[in-house]
Amino acid sequence: MSTEMLKDALDFDLIADVFVSESITASPAELHGQLCGYLASGVTLPLEDWLTMVVEFCDIESWKEEASRVAIVDLYNATLTLFQNGEYALVPSIADDDAELCERGVTLSQWAHGFLAGYGLSGQKKDLSEETKQILRDFANISGMQSEMRSLEENNDNEADLTELVEYVRLSAMMMYSEHHDINPDADHSKQNALH
Repeated sequence: MSTEMLKDALDFDLIADVFVSESITASPAELHGQLCGYLASGVTLPLEDWLTMVVEFCDIESWKEEASRVAIVDLYNATLTLFQNGEYALVPSIADDDAELCERGVTLSQWAHGFLAGYGLSGQKKDLSEETKQILRDFANISGMQSEMRSLEENNDNEADLTELVEYVRLSAMMMYSEHHDINPDADHSKQNALH
């Protein structure tokens, strides 16, 4: 599957639509952050365990629509493939460039919060490199900026700052993942974890 098709599965609006159709009030950005944090910790997360985590995170009994489950499986497969394929093309699932700057900022904070939660859920706490500790501190700071992000004014300086933060978060997540895993240019989890 092409990198662009994989990135389409991470589209914030796509996951937000799933949440609406399933009556889920949680943040799609936070859910994707949780997946990325867990995977970046170096701990293996099988698809079925991920699906269980999603049901718990979203506080639902089961999926109302099979298409919703498929979208969540696609999110997992695309994220794992983008982490592994060495193209460094993973992007956080946050509100896109068409959204207001404040919404993009809030969803980035939610993503960082989810990343920290996922990393914590993995149980990986020993032998953290200084760089990893610094990244986790930075993500905690970004996570704590939701109220500041809500009042972010539309201007070029704020736009540039937010773009820089998104890039830092994106690259940091991939760097943490690559500390624990080898790159596999042939990785394509959409084939291995297809729904039957």
